[in-house]
Amino acid sequence: MLVAPLRRRLGVALLISLSGVPLAAIASDADPYPQRPVRIVVPFGAGGTTDIAARALASKLQARLGQPVIVENRAGAVTAIGSEFVAKAARDGLTLLYSGSTTFSVLPALRQDLPLNPDTTWTPIGIVAQTAVVVSTRAAGKIHSFADIARQANAGGAGVTYGTFGPGTAPHLVGAMIARSIKADMTAVPYKGSAQVLADVIGGQIDLSIDPVAVVQGNINAGKLRPLAISSATRSPLLPNVPTFAEVGVASGGASFWYGLVAPKGTPAPIVDRLQAELRAIVQDAEYREVLAKQGLETLSGGAEEFRRRTRAEITQFRQLARDANIRME
Repeated sequence: MLVAPLRRRLGVALLISLSGVPLAAIASDADPYPQRPVRIVVPFGAGGTTDIAARALASKLQARLGQPVIVENRAGAVTAIGSEFVAKAARDGLTLLYSGSTTFSVLPALRQDLPLNPDTTWTPIGIVAQTAVVVSTRAAGKIHSFADIARQANAGGAGVTYGTFGPGTAPHLVGAMIARSIKADMTAVPYKGSAQVLADVIGGQIDLSIDPVAVVQGNINAGKLRPLAISSATRSPLLPNVPTFAEVGVASGGASFWYGLVAPKGTPAPIVDRLQAELRAIVQDAEYREVLAKQGLETLSGGAEEFRRRTRAEITQFRQLARDANIRME
């Protein structure tokens, strides 16, 4: 009685083998995603705001996917090293990128030689969070407002200096945006990271820092830094006495740093759909939102279309700003 079913199974196996498709590959297509650990690449160093937020996301995603989700830091070249690594990874949903507007807007705007165009490189999973940036100065210094920045910048002498992470990085672009808005001549000074920038602002070697809220809040609370303005649309509950960019006459579009999760372009739709559904659930999780809030991050739930809209608008804006300010990223 078992001969006919057995013959049918053998016949199917023979047809598959003659087609040149391995039996293992046929079986794996029916397996639910994921069958192996998932890796989230963060193109920044360990311990920073981006890394902490990515690890909180990985922990929640691991619980929902039922597989280990590992964060791997691949910093360098203004996020290009880690980003290019993911762009070249297999389209299997097992290697994802958690990064921000530096990768998705700034690099495509200023480095068209890199294969990081958001429309052709990434399949967006979603926008996760954003953080406002704060323009701060030495608490014991003479600058108390943006009007003071403009006066000092245009009075000759040493002018006004601000710290960046190199030509074309987000603080550089925000500084150029401020300089254009208040008609001030400001000089960008490159550093390797926020710690060195803040040390030199507090020490009086440079005038301004342009950093996320979480990076500067400790020094503000300790009385070492004086916050001048914040890029959020409304005043932050973390710094309620600090005016917004709009209040001091500076356009704030593109001045906030935001973060998203993407997969390489071409990742199968069922995998993308699963990841998008899990991400929508995670950003509503109270514990996850609390972790991000402690880092000065506002949780967002923007989907793929919001990702595309935001990146396209910012790329156009940053290209024009770079042309006007003669900013080049090598």
